[in-house]
Amino acid sequence: MSLDTDDEILQDFLVEAGEILEQLNEELVELEQRPGDTELLNGVFRGFHTIKGGASFLGLEGLVQVCHRAEDVFNVLRNGERAVDTDLMDTVLQVLDIVNAMFAEVQGGEMPTPAPA
Repeated sequence: MSLDTDDEILQDFLVEAGEILEQLNEELVELEQRPGDTELLNGVFRGFHTIKGGASFLGLEGLVQVCHRAEDVFNVLRNGERAVDTDLMDTVLQVLDIVNAMFAEVQGGEMPTPAPA
């Protein structure tokens, strides 16, 4: 299914989400160096949350689901129920790659391919 790339709301989402994804890339690199930084954990959570909200408004359900799972992970980290470690960061970076790939599909006017389970 194609998206109407002329839609102003979609264009606003693409700009905002693109900026957030760049910021998430930077924050995750920083998080590897400062795994206990609560401000960074909150920032990453907010980034995924904001993308999820915009994606939900546009009916991009696959993107919503992936961002929601990422939110869940960062909620656990923010609550101190788990610490950031190398294995977790590897997984989080894979999730970010999936979000970036889905975002690229949306930029190309296509509905994002559902993420692997």
